[in-house]
Amino acid sequence: MTVNIDCSAITEENDFHRVFSSQLHLPGFYGKNLDALHDCLTSLPQKTVINLLHMQSLIDNLGPYGRAAINAIAHAERENPERLKVNML
Repeated sequence: MTVNIDCSAITEENDFHRVFSSQLHLPGFYGKNLDALHDCLTSLPQKTVINLLHMQSLIDNLGPYGRAAINAIAHAERENPERLKVNML
């Protein structure tokens, strides 16, 4: 599965979790926080490529939370390289 996420459309933390949950089809029990996102990304049921388009927008729009989100996603990729590939564009 390949997912393209346009980060320029994410302007609030709630937007971030709504978009990621929807685009990645995260389970209903997804906790809408970065720890929960990390847990979901490290236990993906299928090989997934995430293209983060306009990734700098996460930092510009969300500040420290955007940086923490990028770090959580990158950390999940390092832990689950056989199932998760993230392209930060």
